[in-house]
Amino acid sequence: MTADIAAILAIDGIATGAVYALVAIGTVLIFTVTRVIFIPFGDIAAFTALTLAALDARQLPGTVGLVIVLACMASAMEVGTRGAIIVTSGPSGSSTPSPATPGSFGVRPWPDTWPSSSL
Repeated sequence: MTADIAAILAIDGIATGAVYALVAIGTVLIFTVTRVIFIPFGDIAAFTALTLAALDARQLPGTVGLVIVLACMASAMEVGTRGAIIVTSGPSGSSTPSPATPGSFGVRPWPDTWPSSSL
């Protein structure tokens, strides 16, 4: 075995070990947060492999469009849910907005317990 082949095999082994480590860390992270074993984690690995293959072929991966669409959807949902709470009128119907504080302008503090009827 020459030094070139040994270097190629070492780099290949390090890259494969890094992929296994990332999959293991992702699985542990998801299980720690949700307490559910996330079986479709292989889909994430497949998207990653296809993205890396497209980048290696010097093409734009399809996952770029997916990320852009999902980021726009998340931003729109965030603006839609928070914008209705933050944009308020001032006290006594004045046109000057005042800072929203918990308990004023329909902004309520987070409840300590949920009513049993909402479950």
